[in-house]
Amino acid sequence: MVRYIQSIGRKPEELSHILLTHSHPDHTGGVNHVAKMTHAELIAHGDETRLRRGNRLRLGDIGVSGVLPGIVPILGRSPVVTPVQDGDVLPIGDGVRVVHTPGHTNGSVCFLDESTKTLFSGDTIFSDSKRISRSVAFPGYDAAAYRASLERLAGIDFLAVCGGHGSPLLEGGADVLADLLATRPDLPTWSHFIKSMPRRLRRSLPLTGEDP
Repeated sequence: MVRYIQSIGRKPEELSHILLTHSHPDHTGGVNHVAKMTHAELIAHGDETRLRRGNRLRLGDIGVSGVLPGIVPILGRSPVVTPVQDGDVLPIGDGVRVVHTPGHTNGSVCFLDESTKTLFSGDTIFSDSKRISRSVAFPGYDAAAYRASLERLAGIDFLAVCGGHGSPLLEGGADVLADLLATRPDLPTWSHFIKSMPRRLRRSLPLTGEDP
């Protein structure tokens, strides 16, 4: 991340905010290093945080981050987090709106850049530049809440989707999602996901999300 910031002609210390869609380690593994280097403010939904020593909010963990951070760096605890709630508008650019989308985790959020109608969706939905797909169940998953979050997202005006995995979808995001929900109402399952793996590998398809 630091190298990328430098590659576009900017300095790491210019980074002011780090927006976290949820606290799974594959989405927060670089947070400790980058936040300490840049002093950027960490932003996450309140349900993804825990009170730690000194009554300071930090990202929630998966039960081992206090034991193994020296062995597995991505499991290290994060610096202090600023909690946000649904509907908050962050003073970034022309405004970034917080959309609480529980289901993948209780505190999963999407961040909507309202000026460009770009949705940063974490693991709530993925894209592969043409299609949108949904995540399968992980620890903390709530199917009913997830389904409601998807329906809510389909009613929000957004064009581009930048998911936590895959390539961005640049046009028609809300319509593509609404069509997916109408034509494939059943949520993806691990069984279908595992059965799809040989075909995905043969055709170099994405290895995340539901079977396209």
